Amino acid sequence: MNNEIGNLIRWRKSFGNVVLIMYCSGPVERTALEWRLLYGRIFRTVVILSEQKNADLVVEEGHLDFIYKQLPNIFSRFTSAEGFLFLQGNTILNYWNLLQADMSKLWITNKVSKSWSTVSTNGNSDWFSKQADMVKKVISMMPYACSSDVFYIPRRFIADFTDLVNLVDNLEIHHKVAIPMFFLSMDSPQNYDPVLSRMIYEENPSSTNSTTSYSDKVPAVHPWNVPSEQEFIKLIRIMAAGDPLLLELV
Repeated sequence: MNNEIGNLIRWRKSFGNVVLIMYCSGPVERTALEWRLLYGRIFRTVVILSEQKNADLVVEEGHLDFIYKQLPNIFSRFTSAEGFLFLQGNTILNYWNLLQADMSKLWITNKVSKSWSTVSTNGNSDWFSKQADMVKKVISMMPYACSSDVFYIPRRFIADFTDLVNLVDNLEIHHKVAIPMFFLSMDSPQNYDPVLSRMIYEENPSSTNSTTSYSDKVPAVHPWNVPSEQEFIKLIRIMAAGDPLLLELV
């Protein structure tokens, strides 16, 4: 038990001044409090966004397609935060495997092949072509597409990120395109911390969660859907392999 408490203290020391921004696509009535209970033990605070605002659960309204445009407003509310970690609700964060990451660097899934890819607009869909046209209005570079399920922005890049959001202005560049474009503008990929490169990422998952698709040895797992309190309890029990104190929550 002393070792487990010691680990919790170490995690809090590492991430206690990092704000977790979480976007939940499904209903939050049965999971918002649980997410705060899970991640609030580790991070400074947990800001939850969803399509529908819920004042009682302190869930803010947000639209995933352009969620990056809301991030500067959140940044401005936590001026002393060391950094901001964005996480989609269908991606599980194994925070105990992030301790070796450099908190002064950008983190993103650029080395996860299924998550990040170069997109050619020649002969591609109208959606990609329109996105590429808008990208060209902002910056001259080959467009990338990235799922952007999880990424980290340290304090020293917040002003750059905010400037890029302002540069996009009212162009409807999708989150999947905007985030990799911003990251490539802020710093060279060779300078990113590779901590997320080992995450489990599946493009076409089965309709139900499977314990075989989860590992406590990786930094993150995608996708893993938690639509109910029952599913949350199942998640907590398997995550306890990396953080045994989680069993106290159930």
